[in-house]
Amino acid sequence: MRVERCQRLGDRVATATRSCHELSQLAEAVYAAVAPAIPFAFACFAVSDPATGLPSWSSKTRPMGCGDEEFAAVEFGGPDINTLAEIAHRDPPVGALWVETDGQLDRCRRYREFLRPRFGFTDELRVVFRDHGASWGALALYREGDDAPFSRSEAQQLGTTSEVLAESVQRSLFCPDRERGATPSPGPAVLIIDRSGTVTHISPAAESAIEELGGWDRRSLPTSVLAIATVARSGSGHAETRAKGCSGAWLSLRAALLSGPPDGADVVVTFEPTRRTDLSGLALAARGLTAREAEVAALVLQGANTRTIAANLYLSPHTVQDHLKAIFAKLGVKSRREMVAQLVLD
Repeated sequence: MRVERCQRLGDRVATATRSCHELSQLAEAVYAAVAPAIPFAFACFAVSDPATGLPSWSSKTRPMGCGDEEFAAVEFGGPDINTLAEIAHRDPPVGALWVETDGQLDRCRRYREFLRPRFGFTDELRVVFRDHGASWGALALYREGDDAPFSRSEAQQLGTTSEVLAESVQRSLFCPDRERGATPSPGPAVLIIDRSGTVTHISPAAESAIEELGGWDRRSLPTSVLAIATVARSGSGHAETRAKGCSGAWLSLRAALLSGPPDGADVVVTFEPTRRTDLSGLALAARGLTAREAEVAALVLQGANTRTIAANLYLSPHTVQDHLKAIFAKLGVKSRREMVAQLVLD
């Protein structure tokens, strides 16, 4: 019976999201499909760059009275229990905070310092959208007040939606009729964020980029910008990610510390159009190519012939041809020309 309940939730989510081609529509459909099986007081749906794991877009079931900079700070500010990065490597990629801590939720820094004192939440249940080893987003559910903690059974149910939601996100991100593009403002797109999270300098082109990424939310930057700024400040010194804008255009974001200690230095963030070759890499991951198949496809996109591919990857020409046959089957094409047209020219 438990397996049947799990399967029904996965099927319900798949049916509810099948016709969703916009991320906001997808998030609302997921909330509505999950709630009857796993009641929650609040939920957050996020899309991430599979290459970096950093969020590029997010949605909430209701306004929380604060900007996403607080969420970014606690999620990417240091080691913790039940982080999205850690959950992504589980099988299934799901985690219930009450279960993970044996009811001792204060062991989680994020809960102790933020979720409980800020919002009064009493438990958290998260699932990462994973497909072929890549993470495409996450869903977090919360309970409050006298609500019972999330159970292992509920975690198992939510875990069955992981691959379904990964495929739904991919479908939304690579829907052809949504690839319209936007006209960027002239000049470099650059902004500087001080240690308090305040934007101290911003170019006109960066203002346009912010609007393309969803605009300001309660005077806060979009989730994608806050995430890379937090990661850069937390000790790595730099971070980058990609995000799809409101118009369908893709932007590459990069952040770096300017000077001084990590907790006191300003962070500079730049925006530029994502290269077609990078988008092709995302498209390959979305279509389920293995790591080796993606390497072969990337060389094809660069114009390499079979002999060159074989030499670069230390393979025999026959093995390269086998990989190409598998790639063509997954992409639904019959030749290299069709493959290039689908991944680069469309």
